[in-house]
Amino acid sequence: MATPPEEQLSLVAALGLEADPSQSGTARTASPDGPTGESDDDLMAEAAARPRRRQGKGTEVPAGSPEPAGPPDPAEPGDPADTLPPWHHHGLVDPEALPPVLRHYVELKAAHPERVLLYRLGDFYECFFEDAIRVARLLELTLTGKEGGKRIGRVPMAGIPHHAAERYCGELVRRGLAVALCDQLESTPAPGALLRRGITRVLTPGTVLEEGMLAARRNNWLAAVVLEQGQWGLAVADVSTGEFQLMQRQGSDQLHQDLLRLEPAELLWPTAESGEPAWAPESIHRTPLPLTPFTMPEARRTLMERFELASLEGLGLGEAPLALRAAGGLVRYLDDTQPVTDETAAAIADRIPLDRPTLQQRGDQLVLDAQTRRNLEITQTQRDGQFQGSLLWALDRTMTAMGARALRRWLDAPLMELEAIERRQDGIGVLVQQRPLRLALRRLLRPMGDLERLAGRAGAGSASARDLVALADGLERLPRLAALLEPATAAVFGPLQTTDPELAELAALVRHTLVDAPSLSLSEGGLIHDGVDGRLDGLRNRLDDQDQWLAAQEQEERRRSGIPTLRLQFHRSFGYFLSVSRARAGRVPEHWIRRQTLANEERFVTPELKAREGRILQLRARAAQREYELFSQLRQQVGELAGPIRQAARRVAGLDALASLADVAACHAYCRPQLEHSRCLQVEAGRHPVVEQLLVEESFSANDLHLGEEGRPDLVVLTGPNASGKSCYLRQNGLLQLMAQIGSWIPARSARLGLADRIFTRVGAVDDLASGQSTFMVEMAETANILHHATDRSLVLLDEIGRGTATFDGLSIAWAVAEHLAAGLRARAVFATHYHELNELASLLPGVANYQVMVEETGDRLLFLHQVRPGGASRSYGIEAARLAGVPPQVVQRARQVLGRIEANSHVAVGLQAAA
Repeated sequence: MATPPEEQLSLVAALGLEADPSQSGTARTASPDGPTGESDDDLMAEAAARPRRRQGKGTEVPAGSPEPAGPPDPAEPGDPADTLPPWHHHGLVDPEALPPVLRHYVELKAAHPERVLLYRLGDFYECFFEDAIRVARLLELTLTGKEGGKRIGRVPMAGIPHHAAERYCGELVRRGLAVALCDQLESTPAPGALLRRGITRVLTPGTVLEEGMLAARRNNWLAAVVLEQGQWGLAVADVSTGEFQLMQRQGSDQLHQDLLRLEPAELLWPTAESGEPAWAPESIHRTPLPLTPFTMPEARRTLMERFELASLEGLGLGEAPLALRAAGGLVRYLDDTQPVTDETAAAIADRIPLDRPTLQQRGDQLVLDAQTRRNLEITQTQRDGQFQGSLLWALDRTMTAMGARALRRWLDAPLMELEAIERRQDGIGVLVQQRPLRLALRRLLRPMGDLERLAGRAGAGSASARDLVALADGLERLPRLAALLEPATAAVFGPLQTTDPELAELAALVRHTLVDAPSLSLSEGGLIHDGVDGRLDGLRNRLDDQDQWLAAQEQEERRRSGIPTLRLQFHRSFGYFLSVSRARAGRVPEHWIRRQTLANEERFVTPELKAREGRILQLRARAAQREYELFSQLRQQVGELAGPIRQAARRVAGLDALASLADVAACHAYCRPQLEHSRCLQVEAGRHPVVEQLLVEESFSANDLHLGEEGRPDLVVLTGPNASGKSCYLRQNGLLQLMAQIGSWIPARSARLGLADRIFTRVGAVDDLASGQSTFMVEMAETANILHHATDRSLVLLDEIGRGTATFDGLSIAWAVAEHLAAGLRARAVFATHYHELNELASLLPGVANYQVMVEETGDRLLFLHQVRPGGASRSYGIEAARLAGVPPQVVQRARQVLGRIEANSHVAVGLQAAA
């Protein structure tokens, strides 16, 4: 809870931080013989005259500390104010009273108040004040303290090892925090000065590049939105892969749906323009920004500088000004999170590389709203949000992370262009028919690294030596892929049948320069092959000479001491030393100098050894520095080709996704659907692509569906018992349409499908208590959305409309909705219901047909056949389903009695259509 300004002084007083009056006057000394019954005023005067020091846990805070320099930031919610440690906020201290390091920390923190500041001190990243308290709590670290000077005392401190920074920072970023890294900008300080430090990187959920902070098989989108007069522009970029997409539309509901589809890791918006983002899903991390970067002049200037353009006309954004402004704000934010230091000011190539933005036009893809995605379980299950059991789980057999991301993007945005769909189908057909080719391609793809993200890290100047070796390995596989695909005739393989010679030369250069297994550290050598650089070879020769001297010295000292087990060793902290066992320590020569005593050994040095050690360490440092310089040059060369590398990587990703779909099609006997520009939806012996893979002991029952053709219905009223498979049938046909429009083959004997502009589903009961909506209100809201947006090219799949209210009300709603779909919208639809009265629609309206899910009754038992056949069911067998679910027998028996009475005395008359 925030501490009101008027309570801050009382909080400071409670912590014992009042000004010390003894600094301005002489303290009064009480007489030991004085009275013992002093008044409260006397006691207060005594306390002021002789101030006491507050004794803390491992700290001592002077009572005469200055008043806070600024308003304190309170602790995390739930922390009572009286448990806060002293100096729990950087604004409480006077910076001039702090030592230089802490003073610099406070200055940087004031410039980045909303970010966790990690400050490099030696081998640790440290944080202080409120950041230390927060980080210690979130990462379960020990909260310690650091001396802040005589007037301040100790201030809270927590730290993480620099070699584990990626892991700890990843945890902070996953919790939605932004982290500013302050690094050392020089190895040795100027005489009489501190090491120069500065912010080198800001890590936020949408701007991370590090492998350990990213989900390998899905994109990490950074989004920016600009709204104005009912219109909105959206820019999304994955800074790890370089993808940069824009769109401009109308209506905040559509914006909400697109954000739910993309699931960006971070959302930017100009606060002065949009205010509170009511249109943004609550699950998305939101970062408000100033309006200036999103203004048209600033956005244009930012984009022209980033992409080195004299004009933006070539980007085709003239009709999308809001998208252009969103793109400019996003790029500015990205630049701000990678500050330019003196060392990187000239290296423009070290900026995170992005593709030029592409504008998505309306109608480019099949529209799936958030409810449909949830109901069809495309990327996660509806019940518990698990990956296993989703459509992506059933189809994803990709070998590479970039292929997995490509397949996910295809499912998120199915195609509307028939030619593009058929190109993918042709490629899958080749791979299905030529099994040896498919297996050879998958074997070659399996060990390939993530070229998209490796190129991004190289372009941003953050790639390691092992990243470059993995990149070279992937580039070397491109000619082998081209050779395998050379006989293939499918047009989709054309771009992969030729390779860029520049990339082959780059791979050869990396192989020539870097060793096969380079060191994890870039500053300790072990990176560069011999024979690459003359200076480096000369230094290594000198080091070899020194190694020979050390070996000879070890033998000489053994001879002099008469200790055959003597060893000459090296330790990072102590340098070179002579090690002998404790039992033989009394036999060492007099010129040896004892350096360290351990439980089982003694360590000694000699003057000659120490003198030689200095020369050796200097040579090693020079060699390591030269290796780093050569590596940095190589990394910059790789980064300059990040664009061509990513183009090749996306072709490989598409091939991997096609090979995955082909493998599933071949293993599960899928067919190639015939796509066309019509309203036809004809599926023979269709199967659910997920359920059939989950079944182990029984086979899936295939079913047909015919909609939209001449002589065929537009609306199917589907009735049948509970738990008979109606919902599965609905989802199955939605998934078959979706799979066909990503270019995949589908689980069916044959299929002829017209392109759908949208798929709508309303399956299952879900409430939204957070927004005050009951299950029935959610059902009606989703139904209203369908009726407002469906067209005659849409596929609508509805289950149990009207079941959440009274029987007559629900039946009336279901009747009116079905009637509107069939006669008004003429959308292709399957309407599953237990209102058997809706079967009468088939006799009243053209284009309506009744179908049922078959069951077989054997005495008191039901056998679900899971077969859909023409005709309407007259019973739902709900009581039998209750018995199968374990409802007590007496309750089941009573239910049958009540049902018999109701059926004998009640009749719902549904009949004539209202007069036109």
